[in-house]
Order: sequence, then structure tokens, then C-alpha cells
Amino acid sequence: MFSRIRALFGAPAARDLSFGLLEARQLTPLVKQEKWGQIGQIALSVTSDELSRLLDGICLTEQFNKQILPLAKDPEPEFARLVLGAWYLYQAWQARSGLLAKDVSKSQMEGFEHYLLLARGLLGGPFATPAFLCEARARLVRVEMGLNEPDHAMTAFHQSIAVDARKFWAYHHVFKLASPKWLGSEEELVGYIQSVEDDALHHTLWLMFLVEMYSDADLENESSALQRWYPAYRELLEEVLAQPQLPLNNTLVSIYANNNLAYLYHLVGEREKRNATLTALNGYFPPYPWDYFGIDAGSTVAMKAFQLAPARRP
Repeated sequence: MFSRIRALFGAPAARDLSFGLLEARQLTPLVKQEKWGQIGQIALSVTSDELSRLLDGICLTEQFNKQILPLAKDPEPEFARLVLGAWYLYQAWQARSGLLAKDVSKSQMEGFEHYLLLARGLLGGPFATPAFLCEARARLVRVEMGLNEPDHAMTAFHQSIAVDARKFWAYHHVFKLASPKWLGSEEELVGYIQSVEDDALHHTLWLMFLVEMYSDADLENESSALQRWYPAYRELLEEVLAQPQLPLNNTLVSIYANNNLAYLYHLVGEREKRNATLTALNGYFPPYPWDYFGIDAGSTVAMKAFQLAPARRP
């Protein structure tokens, strides 16, 4: 049986979701010393994609709770509001857990909504720095999704991409909003992907779509899921897999494209291509798509076991 979907940001503390940026910029000691002013200056100097990775590495973990919590006392500096808002959003999904909606308890839902509202107040506020505004609104998409406000989510999306037309987190969160797992449907998700003009983003979203459509059968066994999925999506699958692989680097669009590509290779029996892609990723494994299938991508042992396993065959 497929594992129940865990929280989107439920990464183990040891996992580096900055994908090397915290180490490259020597940010971990600064966070531990609560040198937020210095970190904020570094945040102003990085690219839009790096800013997302910087915040992910700091906020989407329990590792820095002690250092982040004091920001609530004085969240006036823009960067402090951005960090705190991103962390509240992570706490919201942690509080909800990864259960299906029917299985979420009242207390879990109350915690979810509590942190979402805190995140909305910060990420939806004014930001004079365009890069911080872009980042805040990209993450606000996920907040409004959790609050079942799709129109507000799309407003945030457009505010984000008005600053950076290729902001990966903005596109990623709308993908989740439009998916059958939340407020959308397969038809809406396809329409959304077709509307994306950037080639790299467009390709990545199709890779994610194919994995998403397989993972939606989370109550099936793997054999029946594959028998259902492959005939239904074979034509699209062949078209997407025939396209050039995105270059392997530490940008989010590359990381998500190639992780989903590796899993698609697994599904179609391409073990060598699967393992070559996983090796080339050099440990850059986000929580998803792996959490869909009960694979702890933060565990070297788990990922090595997956590489040793036979690929599936349609």
C-alpha cells in the first residue's frame, strides 16, 4: 500500500533543504548566534532562487526553533517577518500532519489554522524590498491554499511572478493548489501547466504531474496502480521523457525536475537511468516525490536501498 501523505514540509532536521547554500554561505553559525541582521544582508545579495533555498534551510526544520521564536517579539525588520512567516507556515503543516482531511483531528485543524493565520499576517504584509515581496507572496500561495482561499492564492501568485517571472515556489504551490489532492482537479491542473510559458518550468510541472497522477492512487497496491496509470498517461509520458533532461544543478527547478524524473524512470523500468539521475543529484533530495511512496529522502540508507531495488515495469 502507498504510505499516507505526510506533511509537505515534514523533512527531518538533518536534511539540508538549502541544498548546500547554508554551508556555502556559512549561515548556520550565524543563525545559531541569532545574527539576523547579518543574515538579512546576505539574503539581499543572493538570487531569487537562492533566497528560497536560504529560507527553506532555516525555516523548514525544527533545528532552529530556539533562534527563530524570539523574532516574534520584534518582527518589524522585513527579513525577520519573512523568516517568521515562512516558519509559521512550516509549523502549520506540521500541526496538521499528513493525514487525509477526514482523519485530521479538531485540535490538529485548529493548530493548522492558527499558524496559517499567523503566517498570512506576515507574508501578506507590505515589503519594500522586491525580492522579499516576491518570496513572501510565493509562500503566501501555500497559506491561502491551506485556508481554502484559491482566489487569494492566485492574487499572491501574480504578485510574486510580477517580480520574478520564474519564481519556482510560486509555480510549485499553485500546482499543489490545482491538484486533485486539494482544491482542484486533473483538468484544472492540466490547464494550469499548459498556461506556463517558461520551458524549464513547463517541463518540470509535467514531470511532477505524471508522478502526481500515479501517487493519487494512494489506496491501491503498486501493481494495480501501475496497470491503471501507464495506459492512461503513456502518450504524455513518452513525450515528456523524450525531451532533454534539465541540467543538474542546485536550483529548485532542476532539483524537482530531476527527482521526479528519477521516479518516472523507476516506474517505467529504466533502472540504469534512474540510478544515474539519483547519483548525479548528489544527495539533493527534497521531501517530495519520495514521501508519497514512504521513502525517507533525508536518509542516505533509504535512498541507497531504493537505488538497489529493481525498477518497476508497466
